[in-house]
Amino acid sequence: MFLNMGDKPYFTVFTPSYNSRETLPRVYESLKAQTWRDFEWLIVNDGSIDGTETRVAEWQHGAAFPIRYIEQENRGKHRSFNRAVKEARGALFTFLDADDECVPE
Repeated sequence: MFLNMGDKPYFTVFTPSYNSRETLPRVYESLKAQTWRDFEWLIVNDGSIDGTETRVAEWQHGAAFPIRYIEQENRGKHRSFNRAVKEARGALFTFLDADDECVPE
């Protein structure tokens, strides 16, 4: 049984990003394929200069789940994790790196 979180997602799926424009589609496609969608995708961009923000903006307009995007100066992956934990809205927190994917269930 899942918790009733009201307007908050049950899970926050966090992806740290640094110049990941070419690998992030793998994560996005695997999240799109999920059969259960009570999650938000939180991307913390750690100073990318490859146009990652443009690709994410395109997805934000058509996704069936919320995609939150935060930019920060390049401060390292560990600081991206810290920021994501503070910004997460889900009751539970998990992460997928920018080149990961997960099974649909």
